[in-house]
Amino acid sequence: MQRKKVMVFCDYYLPGFKSGGGMWTVVNLVERFSDIYEFYVVTRNHDGKADRKPYDSVKTGDWNEVGSAKVFYLSPSQLTVRSFAELLREMKPDIVFLNSVFSLPSITFLRTRKNREFSGIPVIVSPCGELSPATLKLKSLKKGLFLKYAKLTDLYRNVIWRASFETDAEEIRSAIGRDVEILCAPDLPPKTILPDLDLSEKPEKRTGAVRFVFVSRLVRKKNLHFLLERLSTCIVGDIELDVVGPIEDKEYWKECEAAAEKLPANIKLNVLGAMTYPETLERMKSAHFFVLPTLTENFGYVFIEALACGCPLLISDRTVWGEIVERGSGWTVPIEDPATWSAMIQHCLEMDQEEFSTMARAAREHALTWLADPKIEEASAKLLERASRN
Repeated sequence: MQRKKVMVFCDYYLPGFKSGGGMWTVVNLVERFSDIYEFYVVTRNHDGKADRKPYDSVKTGDWNEVGSAKVFYLSPSQLTVRSFAELLREMKPDIVFLNSVFSLPSITFLRTRKNREFSGIPVIVSPCGELSPATLKLKSLKKGLFLKYAKLTDLYRNVIWRASFETDAEEIRSAIGRDVEILCAPDLPPKTILPDLDLSEKPEKRTGAVRFVFVSRLVRKKNLHFLLERLSTCIVGDIELDVVGPIEDKEYWKECEAAAEKLPANIKLNVLGAMTYPETLERMKSAHFFVLPTLTENFGYVFIEALACGCPLLISDRTVWGEIVERGSGWTVPIEDPATWSAMIQHCLEMDQEEFSTMARAAREHALTWLADPKIEEASAKLLERASRN
């Protein structure tokens, strides 16, 4: 039986690693379903907003074999309706998957779909948290104008919306309208993360010393500045913080640098920049706790990765990972309560090896249970099947 063709339009893809978790939604979708569907990914030819240099390991303006997908890397001049129409005529996809609401590849495809030649292609739109109230407040004028334009031009006519969770679905209804079709399908993780990890590889946890790791793109909504301010209240003990991620918002980074200059001498800050996936996992393995006081998060691949590395989470309560508290694999603390954030940092500092080992095991078990849940893959299978019936 011939496999149906799924064409994905997304901002970034492999061999990139600097663009955050949204890219992995596509990577894991491809790897899990390539035995059933043929995947054709159309993406930019560079690695994230902070790195505009074209890849030198792939061919721009042509199809490349990348893992289980064929990938077409676009130069900036190819992000046009004309180029997209040519690709659609060439590949004749059965389904189109858009991995963003606001990205230029997604918008360009939707404009291309206005041509009656392509109007019948089933379309899945995955907002990846872009429609949450907190995210919409960032660059709110630009986003608000676009959403008005989308409604006026019926840009999202007959699309199927993919929500990661029911909270995500309600955000879609609030931003787009109540009369839309939404299917919930959690973001797909890889099937395994460090399957041979031995928790004895984790660093010793002695009272009065702690190592945190922060992994994220350096943008305002990830709230690193808030974390640095909380750390500045801890003037006793040996505290180390690894910051992993590309600097995307230079103005915000200047604010973070100013806060970092005020850190007391007992705190060591390691700004490591963007790292590959294996390098990032190694950094998390070598840390005690993962910390991210995010203003908003749709899913957060990095959370499941940190848990799999035996890193309990210290995160804001603006995520879908509240279950870490009952599982003993971390804490959620409101951003509106900075005193409790400082107290929890102090608690991590004072924790001994026995208590940490218990939490590290709980974190690892939480990740393994989550990765093994068959319902996660089944939800994405139903989403693709629904689109293929159009």
